[in-house]
Amino acid sequence: MAHSQSPPALLWQIQNARNHAEQIELLRQLKDEVIGDVRGKEKWVNHGILQSLVHLLQQKPTAQSPSGLGSKEAYAPISQTTDLPDDDRVRLLALQLIASFAKGGPSFLAPLNAVGVVPVILTYICPRKNPAQLVLTSLRALSDMTEAASLSSRTSTEDTAALAKALFVSRYIDSLCAILDAESTSSIVQEQKCLVASLISRLCKEPRYQDMLADAGVLDALATLLASFVVARGEVLPFTLDTLEREGLDAVIPQPAPRGLSLALILEAISVMIADSRFRTGLLLCSPAIMAVLISSEIGERKSQIYRTWEMLKKGGLTYGRPVDRSAIDYLLPAVPVTTPRFLLSQHPPSFPSTGGSLETPAKHTTRFMTKDREWLVGSGDTDEPESPLIPWLIHLMRSSTSDHEKVMAASVLASLFKGGFTSPDREFSLSVLVVPVLCHILKDYEKESGKSLDATFVDSETATAWAILERTPAVLARLIADSVFLQQITRDSGALKLACKLLKDSYEPSATQSPPRPWTPNPEERRDFGEDGFSACQLGPPGQVPACAHKIRMRESSLKLITSLATFKEEFRKEIVEQDILPSVAESLSETPQKPTPPKEKPKMEEDGAVPIHPAGHSPYGHNPTSVLIAACHAVRTLARSVSNLRTALDDNCVAMPIFKLLKHVDIDVKIAACSVICNLLIESSPMRDPLIKAGVIGVLCQYAKSDNSGLRLNALWALKHLVHMTDRDTKKQCLEELGPGWLIQLICDDTEDEALHARVMGERRHLTDADEDEVMDTDDGYAEATDDIWQWQAIHRKGPGFDSTRMRVADGMLRALREREFDEVRKAREADLAIQEQGLDFIRNLISIPNQPAQAEMVDYVFSELGQDRLFDILASKLRVKVLRPFARRQSSSSGTPGGGAGSGASGRNVSIDSRVLYPQSKIIVAVIYFLTHIAAGVPRHRQLVIAQTELLKLLAGHFNDKDVDVRRSLCHLLKNLVWCDGAEDRLGRDMRVFELEKLGFLQKLEGLERNDAELDVRERAKEAASSIKGEAGDGPQVPHGRVDY
Repeated sequence: MAHSQSPPALLWQIQNARNHAEQIELLRQLKDEVIGDVRGKEKWVNHGILQSLVHLLQQKPTAQSPSGLGSKEAYAPISQTTDLPDDDRVRLLALQLIASFAKGGPSFLAPLNAVGVVPVILTYICPRKNPAQLVLTSLRALSDMTEAASLSSRTSTEDTAALAKALFVSRYIDSLCAILDAESTSSIVQEQKCLVASLISRLCKEPRYQDMLADAGVLDALATLLASFVVARGEVLPFTLDTLEREGLDAVIPQPAPRGLSLALILEAISVMIADSRFRTGLLLCSPAIMAVLISSEIGERKSQIYRTWEMLKKGGLTYGRPVDRSAIDYLLPAVPVTTPRFLLSQHPPSFPSTGGSLETPAKHTTRFMTKDREWLVGSGDTDEPESPLIPWLIHLMRSSTSDHEKVMAASVLASLFKGGFTSPDREFSLSVLVVPVLCHILKDYEKESGKSLDATFVDSETATAWAILERTPAVLARLIADSVFLQQITRDSGALKLACKLLKDSYEPSATQSPPRPWTPNPEERRDFGEDGFSACQLGPPGQVPACAHKIRMRESSLKLITSLATFKEEFRKEIVEQDILPSVAESLSETPQKPTPPKEKPKMEEDGAVPIHPAGHSPYGHNPTSVLIAACHAVRTLARSVSNLRTALDDNCVAMPIFKLLKHVDIDVKIAACSVICNLLIESSPMRDPLIKAGVIGVLCQYAKSDNSGLRLNALWALKHLVHMTDRDTKKQCLEELGPGWLIQLICDDTEDEALHARVMGERRHLTDADEDEVMDTDDGYAEATDDIWQWQAIHRKGPGFDSTRMRVADGMLRALREREFDEVRKAREADLAIQEQGLDFIRNLISIPNQPAQAEMVDYVFSELGQDRLFDILASKLRVKVLRPFARRQSSSSGTPGGGAGSGASGRNVSIDSRVLYPQSKIIVAVIYFLTHIAAGVPRHRQLVIAQTELLKLLAGHFNDKDVDVRRSLCHLLKNLVWCDGAEDRLGRDMRVFELEKLGFLQKLEGLERNDAELDVRERAKEAASSIKGEAGDGPQVPHGRVDY
């Protein structure tokens, strides 16, 4: 046994070893000293060992090494490279030592990054150029660094975002894909695949990375691994093999999943990659391997019997519609009778539209999609194409698996499929019976065990897995039920509401320690040796936080998300949530440095400046809330604030206004957007927090954000200002308009700001290319043409070769191109942003003149006309009702995009950007906003009604919208016409007769009578009848002023 040497002596020997064999012996000696000894690792870092390890890894391989780039053995099967030459053994030991140092915790990340260890490790993850052991050890080192980064302190820059930026570049993504595609059944290869899946699930959080991996084929590789588990479970239908052989899909059926491959990790990686993207979800469903092992096939005789039975029931009046298509996989599930009343299903519109709805909020609640794209995958009426059998298979997996981790991850993938609209209409009831109760049961089981180890400084793998399940289950359940009133009811009835509230309160139990304790040393007074000049490579960084503290923070975020989903629609659920006494915890979640959640009765009223005391040591015993928790807390307050009762009592008592106001000035743009969406609900007329916020200066902040370059922040700021000026005093209204700026407001409602900004950006890029010198122009133009004009290729087919083709694959390819075009069409996104902002701008102007007192209202109308310009404002309103041509002198497209798949784009993302001339038709929401603004003007004094009647061109344009398909347009027209013919006493009778004459001349009476007779909506028919009676001179009520727009 070798004698232990001092660090300087051993380090010198490693650096000056005569051969590889001597280096191997010395590195093994070093490995024996540092593994499991945090204090020993710190000592070696202080002496600069990390620089020497990186130097060893940077040495070029010898010509005889299998890891050499030109070696034939570099491309040999992994199982054949078990015997490593000495130079690769040196690298293997160096990688193992780096992984060991990374296991020391977050404090070791600073010296590791100081020596540039991540780029060096990444050079060893390519399986085509490196032996299997080196690839595996490098992935382990990356995984250990990722785990340490997840525990880093709030002020540390060594976080997971930096690792993601380094890993997710083209050459390393290809390596990840090659690892996942490997066909070897070796245990080493399976561990590599598990590590890659784990890295993806922990690091791939941004859409740009998810798109890059999907385009490179990583998602298809993961889908193939998922299909291998279907094969291993024996759930491939034998009678479909002939069909697969005819279509050429039999060759893509994978081998059964070997031992050592984790289904839970594969599902988790897939869930992360397809999150909030219909296109990437479509890539999963259309993966050739998934379509081969889970073919949409019905047992012929059974299907004909079902249809005959259905027709008999239909003739007897016992059912309606058509029989639901079912794949053979559905027969693995228990029979679920669909008896739920239609009004309970999620297609029923919610009582309040979402306020946030910001175009760039990352964790937003999207509604279920019902578009033409959906018909490619699921039956939506006239098509007989069933939903993907992957959906019932995931439900079956949840019910049959013995692993709770697998169940939760299967539900996570299922949630993305459900939210994306890829399930059949009746699947919601099946989820309520077969999925939601399972998740609620898992939540109950793990909540009972959660308190036993929350004070642990270090945890074992079993506890870590249990914590992961407890952290993810509420978030998965929240995503699944977010848009379904029915599923929310089932979740609440299953007891998840009270459990979510309890988990939130448990997350604020103070931890015994926040940071890992210092290792024991017999010489506590000894000073550290930081090496030469105290280089950062020889010094440890911040200690980070213990796993238990990080678990509480993640549990806090997850429980907030579930509370948000449960409070989205139903008032009774909001009331029950408040009764659980969680608002003190929600209020503390709005602060980066939370304090002990204290009920209002036990603490003094918060000061108006909203100052929060900071812990003297800078470390709160309740942890530090990252931006994800702040955003989740904002969303929770937003949904709870949809209740006027909560606004006036619980939310005000818990002083949420000032913390939200502070978050408006946060450095993170997503936090600003989330806080701004909450402010929308805190500034309504009935809110007691409106006046304190105005005194705190919210008007100036919102007006500033209304001029932001970020369309999401600009939209929410305008939305909040719209609520602020509704039913407030005239001075406040004028202050808002003055600080916003009349010119800027005109620009917001008049110009297509986002579309023009996109056009300017693209033209600027082209001018930049034109200004380059000739050689650069030739090179760059070729690259630009390749980036913008190449048709997107589906990697799943491209990798199979030109002979891989079938009708199903061609249909799937067309569907994916349509989905991609919709998702990546920046022109469409810019247009949607412009419409949303213009709608809020018009509503803001309308609420400016919304005053119950008629003289005051007339004064405000005159003030708005004087500030914005009367003629200019009416011209803008008229322009919103006309067809508009953007850039009329540019070339016109012959189709929607020029490239079927939305291939116009740049870089890996393939964004579809067009600067062609486009025709824009009037949009219903804008038309309604214009009509209601005119309705408010007509509700005032007679001269303002006469002013509207004088706008002949505007009235002619309005007359063309009586047959609009949007019921709100037809209803608002009835409001307007009734107000225009109202008579204010005898002195206005002559004016009224003139207005009636003009309206009859323009054909409005005839159109109203047509609505009264033929409109499909009863409410519209009644309002058309009232308006027609008013024009005919029959008795009626006074002018009607619809309430100012207050959307919660």
